[in-house]
Amino acid sequence: MKMFSIKIHNILLLLLTLTITGCASVTYEEPTSGPIARVRFVTDMEMVTVVRGYKSKECDDEHEMMRLRNGFVFNSDPRCLGIPLWDYHENGAKEFYIRAGVPQVYMFEGAKGNRIICKCGVVIQHTFEEGKDYEVSYKWNNCNCNVEVYEIRKNIVGNAEKILLQNRDRNLPSDFSKTCLAKFKEVRLY
Repeated sequence: MKMFSIKIHNILLLLLTLTITGCASVTYEEPTSGPIARVRFVTDMEMVTVVRGYKSKECDDEHEMMRLRNGFVFNSDPRCLGIPLWDYHENGAKEFYIRAGVPQVYMFEGAKGNRIICKCGVVIQHTFEEGKDYEVSYKWNNCNCNVEVYEIRKNIVGNAEKILLQNRDRNLPSDFSKTCLAKFKEVRLY
């Protein structure tokens, strides 16, 4: 009887965890003045991807910005500003006004697996230019992940296209601090 109650307790905890991690409300406050860019955050994962923002590459003032998932998410907060080349599930991408001209630091983190759970995070820094459109895309491939930053602009014939600006893998850049490394390695339950 005791073993049965432990299993039920574990199942209930798992269901509670899945319910909480499935919440996708946005906690980012957009700038209301000053130079801005439009930025689309994207995931290709069917599991939840968490995006955290930081004040600087010291990874201070951490705040969870959003949760993305290429599928249904409880309490979803769809966000679309009309950046060209949208081809995503409404929960797999969100668009925001982001302060331009100052470095922005983000950590993308996702997990996947059945018997073995792989967790993969990428920290990226980018300075967006005023009045431009961007896409920051988290991609997953066999327990490895990367983040690609694209500028979205019109080509010579007037069609929108993505221009790759940077591609970061899960290795922390050498110019980030030890504080950031500690945040990057921190164990989280989502």
